[in-house]
Amino acid sequence: MDFSHYLDRVRAVCDAHGHALHLNPGAAESRLEALEAELGFPISAHARQAWLLANGAERDVPVFMRPGYLTAYDFLPLDKAIAGRARMADRAPRYAGYEEPAPRDARIRDGWFHPGWLPFASFGGATMLLMVDHSPSESGTPGQIIAFTHDPDQITWVAPSFTALLTGSIAEIEADPEEFLGDF
Repeated sequence: MDFSHYLDRVRAVCDAHGHALHLNPGAAESRLEALEAELGFPISAHARQAWLLANGAERDVPVFMRPGYLTAYDFLPLDKAIAGRARMADRAPRYAGYEEPAPRDARIRDGWFHPGWLPFASFGGATMLLMVDHSPSESGTPGQIIAFTHDPDQITWVAPSFTALLTGSIAEIEADPEEFLGDF
């Protein structure tokens, strides 16, 4: 599933329940190229496509749901994604040697933060983040999606790809639109 088709289905759910999906205009290709130069790696193709179609959404406008989890995530504009990544990078030295309360999925490198992690969705002021993992472990896949949960800080979920996230997310949204939209 590509992001355009995904958004069509999310928009249909919103429309059916009297909500509007307020997305920002897409990011410019030149902005993404500059960001990739700054990051030192290319952004995964599917996340790139998403930001080209919509540079995030307004605050408190749900766009994603993590499969099996009753929380809707906002789609971050590029500037907020980069700011969130910078905050994590600034805090990372304080977490040197941090061990999660539960064993981490083997597809994700050890450590509290990696420069290849790029947030794209958040809940609760970054209490929970969805990030594209551009620096997975040897058993992981570049572009896999990881869910970070704060307090206790841990990686709580991994999807093999952005497409897998979209497929699982739309299934959750269509199965429980009231939860997604906050109509309960």
